[in-house]
Amino acid sequence: MSVTWYCTRQRAGPLIKECRALRPPLGPSGTRQDAADKRQLRRNGHSAVSRSQVDRLELRLALFGYEGSHYTLTYDFDHLPKDYDGVRRYFRAFLARAKRWRHGDPFDWIVCIEGRHGDHRYHIHLILRDSQFSPAEVRYLWRGGEVDDEPVLRKEGGYRRLAEYFNKERPDGFKIPLGKHPWSCNLPLSRSLEPPEEWEDESGVIDIPDDVLWARRGQVTNDFGAYYYASYILPRKPRREKPLPDAEDLLF
Repeated sequence: MSVTWYCTRQRAGPLIKECRALRPPLGPSGTRQDAADKRQLRRNGHSAVSRSQVDRLELRLALFGYEGSHYTLTYDFDHLPKDYDGVRRYFRAFLARAKRWRHGDPFDWIVCIEGRHGDHRYHIHLILRDSQFSPAEVRYLWRGGEVDDEPVLRKEGGYRRLAEYFNKERPDGFKIPLGKHPWSCNLPLSRSLEPPEEWEDESGVIDIPDDVLWARRGQVTNDFGAYYYASYILPRKPRREKPLPDAEDLLF
């Protein structure tokens, strides 16, 4: 007797996230534990590719492809804002300068505000596209203090490394004000994320190519069903070099 696996695949740049779920049957749940097991499968099995803030940020980081840079913008004592809203105003002023620098052309960004640990200063984590801003330009445009930079994509942790970092619990007591989110991005970036593919299959196996840059797998199973998920990052395609012309062609 064949079973039906409900499959979802989400692509974002070189990142592919896939989930295959065997949904629990409808009907009375029985014990409280039975009901909890069914809820877990229904809740996560349908949307494991984007079920959490970490998953959603991971997808948006992947939209930067291989050319994302992670900047840490810090404040010196002369420019340190007094509160969270002051940091947000300072960041909006930075965005305005960056837009003027690009003569009004739009650009992609992701931002996360952290603060008051270590030397007790707020600081900003910012993701920008290398083809739109160089590190030298960011250092010129930021007027609050120092700027550090590193690549977004690393083989150790892929895009998920930063996604988890931006959504981590603050061990220092710093809390984001009520109604604010740990990170945000420009709206066109979110809108450029294509809708996921959905289909039904007789197999729960998720194939991962051999030559990926990074991959992870996971699964949840209980008496009522199961779901399997996997994420992987495809390598950059090598550039095709144009063939050199023949010597005879150069003479004419």
